[in-house]
Amino acid sequence: MVESSDDDETKQLFTKDPDMKDSLPDTNSNKRYGMLLFLVFLQCLSRGSDTLIYPFYPEVARVKGVAMAYIGIVYSAYDLARFISAPIFGTILTRWPPKSMCIVGTLISGSGLILFGYVGVISSGWCFLALCTILRGFAGAGSAMVTISTTSILLKASGFQSTNIIKWPEIGNSLAFAFGTALGGTLYEFVGYVTTFWVSGGALVISIVLVAVFIPAVVEDENKSQQGFFQLLTIPGCGLLCLTYVLARIQATCRNIGLTELYIEELRINPDVLGLLYVIWATLYIGSCAIATRLLNKFPRSNYHALVISWIWSAVTALLVCPSPLFDFIFRGKKYFWLTTIDMIFVYIPSSVIYITPFQAALNLAEVNGYKRDNLHTYGMVTGLVHSAMSLGSTVGPVISGVLIEEKGFG
Repeated sequence: MVESSDDDETKQLFTKDPDMKDSLPDTNSNKRYGMLLFLVFLQCLSRGSDTLIYPFYPEVARVKGVAMAYIGIVYSAYDLARFISAPIFGTILTRWPPKSMCIVGTLISGSGLILFGYVGVISSGWCFLALCTILRGFAGAGSAMVTISTTSILLKASGFQSTNIIKWPEIGNSLAFAFGTALGGTLYEFVGYVTTFWVSGGALVISIVLVAVFIPAVVEDENKSQQGFFQLLTIPGCGLLCLTYVLARIQATCRNIGLTELYIEELRINPDVLGLLYVIWATLYIGSCAIATRLLNKFPRSNYHALVISWIWSAVTALLVCPSPLFDFIFRGKKYFWLTTIDMIFVYIPSSVIYITPFQAALNLAEVNGYKRDNLHTYGMVTGLVHSAMSLGSTVGPVISGVLIEEKGFG
């Protein structure tokens, strides 16, 4: 008998990729890529139900007599629902087939958007606020179902390396943020409040047909892993990786809220220019995701080192965004358009590593701690854990940023 060495364990922990069992033996390359692109587009469309309302909802809500503080509650309800529901849906994935979960989640997201459009006819501010919050919660839960089911289908059935799969939801989220906001503003400007939600919600409902016809019914042949969600959470490394996601999302939401005030209120930049900047930054982020994935695949044992370096890089470059009052001895309280705009490029570059690396690391940690390899139960729980942590950061971030900006300013 040959005893396993520490080097063998290290190799297992930093393995590039689990052995993928292709659930589609007759599927050719074109169909695999088609399934990948469609499911990423579906995630983007579902996540876009969050950012769609950003350009115009505050104006509509204020007309109803809703204060800005309560508008923040409506925004947070989406990610709060994702935070609560993601672990639940991830845990029950093997008992509820991912294709069925995807269909139900898409239906909930689309229906919630359509109903959100009709809430605008309510004259009572408190009733309007309550219904908007409830519907945002439903949309968030539906989005969590879509994210977990589609990611698990891709990990289980596409045959691509897991690190390559993990980057695509991040690309979808980036597209949803940049182009969802632009789409919402454009639709509202040209077709009005109700039709905006009919178009976006209707697109989600129609996509259910494509899911039913073209997406495979992935099933798990083996019994699920004995370990549950809470056992996964108690793995020290997984808890630390989740903390990185919480901190990353807090940082991102604080930055996004503060940048709007900085560019529009202090630098006097038009909103359409700011929207274009977000599109440019999102495009660069997508490119950095592709590069980061190739590097992480090529040097799998350097993943944790890359994560630490990226956090240090992100912290240093973030100090120049406003810039920070720590640099008052250089900038004397002045704000610069080009300094912030160019520096934001260097802020986005390490973000791809910060979001991609912990997901793959959490999968590896789950496997070496007894969770089955290439297993829907494992994929579902890890995906639910990761996206729950992200949503917690996105829920807490706006509250923290609102207090900090109000009391101390964005810098």
